[in-house]
Parts: sequence; C-alpha cells; structure tokens
Amino acid sequence: MSLQSLLDEHERTNAGRTNASNDGRGFQSELERTNLGYEQRGIAVLQKVDPPVRILGGGRNVRKVIFMKNPFNDYIGTWTARYGRALFIEAKSTQTERLQFNGSGNFTIDQWTAMKRWRRAGAACALLWQVGGRVRLWLPEALLAAERAEERAISFESGLPVPRGLSNIVWDYLPVLQGALWPVKKAENTPLLPPKDPAN
Repeated sequence: MSLQSLLDEHERTNAGRTNASNDGRGFQSELERTNLGYEQRGIAVLQKVDPPVRILGGGRNVRKVIFMKNPFNDYIGTWTARYGRALFIEAKSTQTERLQFNGSGNFTIDQWTAMKRWRRAGAACALLWQVGGRVRLWLPEALLAAERAEERAISFESGLPVPRGLSNIVWDYLPVLQGALWPVKKAENTPLLPPKDPAN
C-alpha cells in the first residue's frame, strides 16, 4: 500500500469518527480561503498542521504509518494584533449543535490540552465550530469554565457568532477573536492592520 493511500485512509477514518456524513472538508476549504485572505491583507499568516507520522518501510514497500500525537491545533501562525501574537485555531464541523470537548468526542483531550498549553504561554487561541452554514467562536477561557462546571459538552448557541466576510475572507473570525480577547469601547475600535514600522 502506498503512503498516500494510507494517509487518505487515516483521514477517512477520522472523519467518520467526527460525523459519518460531514468530514469537515468544506469548512476546512473555507478557512483556508479565509486565512489566505488575511495573509494577503497583512493581517495574519496561518498554516494547516497535519499530525506527525512515523513510516515503517520505504519506497513502494510502506508497511505501516504510525500517526503520532499532534502538539498543535488545526491551524497555527502569527497575528499582527498587539504587535505580534502566536495564533492557534482548532476547527470543527458537525451536524449536531452539541460538541464534546473534554473526552473522546469531537474535541479530544489532546486537542484541548494543546490549546490550554499554548494559551497559558500567551498565544491567542480559539475554537471555531461550524453547524448548518453558521460559525461560532470560543475562547479557551469559556471552555475552561464549562470544564470546571463538569460539563461534558458545549452548545453551539453559547459561542460568539462569526460573520461572513468580504471577498475571499469567507468567515471573518479574527475581529471576533480580537473583541473577545481585548474588549474596547466601540469608538476606540480600530481595524485589524499590521503594526507601523517604528522607524517610519
């Protein structure tokens, strides 16, 4: 079996665990378009992160691919907000409006642990969840509050609504994240622009 066929099989298997009829690829495509739009505008640079693998065998005789634990979330990068901030985004797409986030459900313990780890180190982190053509956002702090209340899942309606964007920014989630992380008065709100060069 070729390496590519093994990787494809792993992706199909994991998609089935999330939702038998919704593998998240449509949402992933929309986020990749959005992230490209942010990069083209000098707002942020994000990259999709696949789990690391260990390959047994070589060439055409790949015997086994071992998928290692991923220390990151789905997308990682940098954001120009506050003169530069690491950015970690976990993305989910389901048909139901409840998401398990602290067990073996859609949002796994490993993904949740990674998000908490990077948030403690000062990164901007968020969960983006799509249901039925709508997207909402959660900060790790909101998820942590639910975890401390011993809740096993979150409801879709409890998140912050993410609006549609313009052009290739399909879901304009960074202004929502900015407002959640650094609330400001409406009159003081400024667009997401790259920091000015101090030398100029």
